[in-house]
Amino acid sequence: MALASLIAITLLCIAWSLWIRRVTWSCRWEVAATLNIALQGAAVLLMSPMASETVGHWLYSLTGKWNLEDYIGHDCYIVAASAVVYNALGRLEPDHAMHQRFRQFVERPATLCIPLLLAAFWLGNGAAIYRPDFFDVPTDFWLNVYWLLLCGMLIYLLGYGSRALMILRSDPRSRHIANVYLFASAMGILACMVRITTAFVPQLQSAQASTLLVWVFACACGAGFALTSAHSWRIKTKWFTRAST
Repeated sequence: MALASLIAITLLCIAWSLWIRRVTWSCRWEVAATLNIALQGAAVLLMSPMASETVGHWLYSLTGKWNLEDYIGHDCYIVAASAVVYNALGRLEPDHAMHQRFRQFVERPATLCIPLLLAAFWLGNGAAIYRPDFFDVPTDFWLNVYWLLLCGMLIYLLGYGSRALMILRSDPRSRHIANVYLFASAMGILACMVRITTAFVPQLQSAQASTLLVWVFACACGAGFALTSAHSWRIKTKWFTRAST
């Protein structure tokens, strides 16, 4: 019940933010932030027990592999974290330099990580053992490799984005928004660190509290980005309204 409530609250925050920011899909400088929110919402939904009991069974009937919806959700997280970096770098550097840096330090490692994740997922318990909550799947060598690759990549991407946010917070006009984005990034990094720890310490895997802790940090990350992005856009639209009157 606690997990279902946590996921529902997070998805409501994300849905509200996407509604507030609905016009930003055509706005060049805002679309990355909106994409981040949408992908985090898709990730939380696909990783939920509800998706496992519906979409997961359907995908199993097609492929003979369990938990594919969770793998897809994790890919969404990687692209969402990449969008955070893109959004932050876009406010610091000219277009050419930003695209070059993003391609070298974000796009290439993230693109390489996704097929490696699929291979580790396919070979291990991740695709062989069904659990409504993927965090409850007992780890073997390949699933440990999977969690290490996934969490390591997310920590790298969120850490890289946080470096750019630290620069942005030096501007008094951006400090408040940057601080909350940094908090959301820290929650995501903590979720990854807890998941790596529980994956490599089998004694912790049977503890429901450890699984719930990963969900708490992951949902705090998603809700934090969503609410802050909505607030940021409302501030900007108020400024546009005053400027046009």
